[in-house]
Amino acid sequence: MSVVDQLTQLLVVLVAAKVGAELMTRVRQPAVIGELIAGMIIGVGGLGWVTTQGGDLLEVLAEIGVIILLYEVGLEIQLADMARLGRSATLVAFIGVATPFALGVAAVQILQIGGGTTETAIFIGAAMTATSVGITARVFSDLGRMGSDEAKTVIGAAVIDDILGLVILAVVAAGLAGDSASLSDFFWLVARVIVFLVATVSIGRVVMPAILRLLDRLRMAGSFVIGVLVLALTLGIAAERVAGLDPIVGAFVAGLIIGRGHDIGRIQSELRPISHFFVPIFFLAVGARVDVSVLLRPTVIGAGLLITVVAVLGKLVAGLGAERGMQRIVVGVGMVPRGEVGLIFAALGASQLSDVVTSEDIAIIVLMVILTTLTPPFVLTRLVRRSDDVSPVADDTIS
Repeated sequence: MSVVDQLTQLLVVLVAAKVGAELMTRVRQPAVIGELIAGMIIGVGGLGWVTTQGGDLLEVLAEIGVIILLYEVGLEIQLADMARLGRSATLVAFIGVATPFALGVAAVQILQIGGGTTETAIFIGAAMTATSVGITARVFSDLGRMGSDEAKTVIGAAVIDDILGLVILAVVAAGLAGDSASLSDFFWLVARVIVFLVATVSIGRVVMPAILRLLDRLRMAGSFVIGVLVLALTLGIAAERVAGLDPIVGAFVAGLIIGRGHDIGRIQSELRPISHFFVPIFFLAVGARVDVSVLLRPTVIGAGLLITVVAVLGKLVAGLGAERGMQRIVVGVGMVPRGEVGLIFAALGASQLSDVVTSEDIAIIVLMVILTTLTPPFVLTRLVRRSDDVSPVADDTIS
């Protein structure tokens, strides 16, 4: 593909992503859904205006986009704050990861979804563990309930889910790509992820303050933001080269390290314009990989709806981990949206696990992500508004 052809694709991608995001925003839905749908319309399964072949411009820009996305997620997480979130958020998070994973693996194998293979079951089950903190936080914020116990529990649990989800993502990706099926291989993969996280965070606590002070002293415009991006890319490359993990794990860790006490506001404000360019390309690229004809197959729709029901139930059960006296149904519904984290799983499967994960598997995950992202905000809004007139004790169960 010529340079002009790739620039034309980039032009189409940027316009389509912003139009899709704008339309969704106007109907009070997450912008990511508009970017995803725009990709499906102009991608290989739709109009065919863009392709996502390995190594082309769109693929590279999308990879940078997801690295920046996970970098920003890491910046938002303060490890010191995590230690203060308490038993409730931690319990909700662990239930919200373990239950959907177990139910997803069982559902795929029992219902013979995607052939019912172990690899497919593990991949779809792993994709169901995600929770999108941004969508639920927006609902609580719009309703003026960010200070409620339910909001704090959901957001805390969703942050923990991000960390657990990244560990699961790294293990699943390495395991499936390497055909590692033995129990010893599984524990080795988990240990490798944990060692990488602990080592980089521990070393980063020592050296990062000095690096950031050096960047602060640079006088050339843009040096600071380029410097922090270099750190993210460096740890991303290290994650792949040293530990055999996906680069997004390293980018996430970079965000965790830099987020320890430095001027996060400055980093986020300087990074925002770059994020606005690259991150939508990632979500559109995910949609562009989806073959719409596959998505519309009755078997995919049926499997997608079943997986969505299982995904919702798995997160509703997580509400039982909330402390007595909270609106547990509110906590459960708040954990349902998969959003951008679920799409990261779909993108990983499409780009790196094509020998294991089929186009139908990706379509099922995308359908599940769309349904679990669009519906909860409506339900959560009704529940939160109703809770103003309902005693917390009276609404203490999921039933």
